[in-house]
Amino acid sequence: MRRFIKILVGIIFIAVLLKASSGLYEDWLWFKDLGYSQLFWTPLLSKIIFQAVNGTILFLFIAGTLFSIRHAIMTFVNERLRLRLRLVQDMNRPVLSLSQRRVTIWLLIISAVISFGVSFIAGFTGWLDVLSFIHATPFGQTDPIFGKDLAFYFFQLPFLRTLFNAFFAPLFLLTLFTTLFYIVTRVLKLHSLKFWRKGTVEITPGARRHLALLICILFALKGFGYYLDIFQLLYSIHGHVVGAGYTDLTATLPALKILIVISIIGFILAIFAQRIKDTRLLTFPVAGVIAVGILIYGIFPNLLQSFVVIPNELTKEQPYIQNEIAMTRFGYGLNHISEVNYPGNTPITLSSLKADQGTLNNIRLNDTRPLLQTFTQKQGIRLYYKFNDIDVDRYNVNGEYRQVMLGPREISTPDLDPKAQTFVNLRFKYTHGYGVAASFANAVGPEGLPSFAVSDIPPVTDFPELKIKEPRIYYGELTNDWVVADTSIKEFDYPQGDTNSDTSYTGKTGIPFTPINKFMLSLSHGTLRFYLANEVTSNSKMLIYRNIKERVQKLAPFLTYDSDPYMVIDNGRLKWIIDAYTTSDALPYSNKYSDQGFNYIRNSVKVVIDANDGTVDFYAIDPQDPILKTYMSIFPGVFKDFASFPASLKSHLRYPETLFTIQSNMLKTFHMTDPSVFYNKEDAWDIAKELYQGKPQNVAPYYTIMTIPGETKPEFVLMLPFTPASSESNSRYNMVSWMAARMDGSHYGQLLLFDLPKSIEIDGPMQIESRIDQDPDISKQLSLWDQKGSSVIRGNLLALPIGGNFLYVEPIYLQSDKGGSIPEMKRVVLAYGDQLVMTDNVGSALTQIFGDGAPQPTTPGQQTTPPPTTPSGTETPNSQSQSISSILDQMNQIRDLLDNLETQLKDLQSSSSPKQ
Repeated sequence: MRRFIKILVGIIFIAVLLKASSGLYEDWLWFKDLGYSQLFWTPLLSKIIFQAVNGTILFLFIAGTLFSIRHAIMTFVNERLRLRLRLVQDMNRPVLSLSQRRVTIWLLIISAVISFGVSFIAGFTGWLDVLSFIHATPFGQTDPIFGKDLAFYFFQLPFLRTLFNAFFAPLFLLTLFTTLFYIVTRVLKLHSLKFWRKGTVEITPGARRHLALLICILFALKGFGYYLDIFQLLYSIHGHVVGAGYTDLTATLPALKILIVISIIGFILAIFAQRIKDTRLLTFPVAGVIAVGILIYGIFPNLLQSFVVIPNELTKEQPYIQNEIAMTRFGYGLNHISEVNYPGNTPITLSSLKADQGTLNNIRLNDTRPLLQTFTQKQGIRLYYKFNDIDVDRYNVNGEYRQVMLGPREISTPDLDPKAQTFVNLRFKYTHGYGVAASFANAVGPEGLPSFAVSDIPPVTDFPELKIKEPRIYYGELTNDWVVADTSIKEFDYPQGDTNSDTSYTGKTGIPFTPINKFMLSLSHGTLRFYLANEVTSNSKMLIYRNIKERVQKLAPFLTYDSDPYMVIDNGRLKWIIDAYTTSDALPYSNKYSDQGFNYIRNSVKVVIDANDGTVDFYAIDPQDPILKTYMSIFPGVFKDFASFPASLKSHLRYPETLFTIQSNMLKTFHMTDPSVFYNKEDAWDIAKELYQGKPQNVAPYYTIMTIPGETKPEFVLMLPFTPASSESNSRYNMVSWMAARMDGSHYGQLLLFDLPKSIEIDGPMQIESRIDQDPDISKQLSLWDQKGSSVIRGNLLALPIGGNFLYVEPIYLQSDKGGSIPEMKRVVLAYGDQLVMTDNVGSALTQIFGDGAPQPTTPGQQTTPPPTTPSGTETPNSQSQSISSILDQMNQIRDLLDNLETQLKDLQSSSSPKQ
């Protein structure tokens, strides 16, 4: 029977061990399948080694201390047991007592649990600090106070902090526990609180030597901690300064140096206390550190800040404010922004308009917010297809540079009919999405809906550059569940009339179902279906971590990833591009961004994921970033050189909107480089505002194709306007500057800040919104549309720099309040100078403002209509062009009248219907 129990226990133990390791085994298979085994082994082995070393050292300290008081513990406990069990002894029953062997075992267990428990936590949080310390890369730039290379703060100081925290807290608690134990057991007796008198503390020689050793180690560690605190001053916050200020360097820094000296003295006296019986060698330094720490490290700096610095803050803090400005601008890359003057009020001529034909051809009328609803309604095809978002990119189409709005059509299994959500359907059948829908930025059909450049299933397009050869999306933003591909049953491909087209997975990646893999995967997922389902064959593959954001986070968790991946059509294949950042909170004097916790950020990595087979490639686009160089040293071969980045994808690299937003928000304050101006916030900015759904909100950075002032060719840029900072009692919405990020060719990553003249007022987006609301004709029309049964949606208000001035363009959408309705673009508002018009399209608006000679925007495949000619080949007189324009205006007026009549009829109908 005993043998049977032992075998059963052994089987259970092995089963538990296999179950616990099955997830790790699955991860190893996955990392290996993607070709990133070192991203699995390096962190795992580093954690194990760090935990083992740290745990062993702590174990030796803790076990040594506990063994030194083992005899006292046994004596104390046994004496207590004898007192409590005296009655039992009187009844002639044996008295319980602790044996030395039992105490030894328990002390070893306690030491192991404490030491390796602390090391387990430290290992999971500190392994990267250790490796970064070993592979640190110099910045080539020093801090402004101590002159240390910034690499010390990024790579060495965090490691030293991790080391200090891993040992000081456990040893301090151990010393405190030991002291209390000696007091309870009367080994240490305190006769008076006047510790400076001889004989106040009575202690046995063995206990004195033991405490002296512990205190000696603690003083050494505490002195080391005070040394690290000196450099932590560069992160302190006092008053208006982020980083070491006047108080820190005048009061706190000397205090720390004094505390280091006291710690060294305490360390030396604790050594002498091993031989000398006078306990004051221990009590004096401990009391001195506490008293001096409170006085000169706590009270005095606060008094100095309150009575000296605050009344003269600008004078005292000016050099440190300069440090804060310089380091914050460096941390967010603001020091690389090139400032350019932009007039903002130069009259726009027909020639300047024609020179900016590329800008006019790409005025974005298809706003991404209503466009997502349109894609869902018009191109969703089936309930289980879903568009997560709309990606903005650019393509050379028919030799023209065009802005394209693209939406991946992903599979959304939660939207399947509940009865169809079976194991076979969810895991074997519905495995992938299919194709994309795409529209040009300015392509709007007669009904106000986007004209699709790519549509339907299978994808149809008239443009060779947008043709898709492999439309299947196994990896995306909505693929949150694992599937088994290439089974004996075909996977659903796409609907085809009354039948469905099927396929089988042919991608490169996936975990094969070998016998051992099948067994471990069954344990990991807690299912026997891999054995019971006849569909799973030796050719089948398990696809896990299919959500692309989860996929890259699992591979390289030390990077920070953009929340908005975007899809690209690359030589007929669908590829995802994710921007990855190196971030840190370790830059001295740099302000932390909002609630994100970092004060340094670089977009150093681009990640490319094939939507069909899930392959992942990391490309180092900023190999000079010291943090990335350190990671490249830790994980050699993981990050590919940017020279190997596919040429076909380079033309689709975008400056990330997330980074641009962060930089824009920091620039609101840190464009001011003069300490006095910065301190008084005399020239603070704000992000320009616009109206959306009737409420003011910050203008989101927008991608557009335009000709940068001073350049000759249109480029794909990301831009954002700024206005002066406002208060509740003083709102100012005029534009003061605008920033653009370039991203084409060798100009990728260049930031340009265009400053507007301070002597004139130039309308900002919110002022244009107000003018739209105040225009009698436009506001009347919008109010008529925005009646019961329908609502007006005002798209992004775009401020487009053209010819030294601005054109403001805002698309107007109308949407029925009925469920499932589609927003339709009905009008375009265009503003220039003091002119404001609302027409059917941009071309009509340009004609109304600039006359008949105004260039007309075109879409790919559309040619600009040449002016009519007489039989002799000469142009017709202007009177004929004017008559055509007049006819168009009359048609627009008739259309407006019909719209108004329809609205009034609906109102009459609703008012005449009987009330419930």
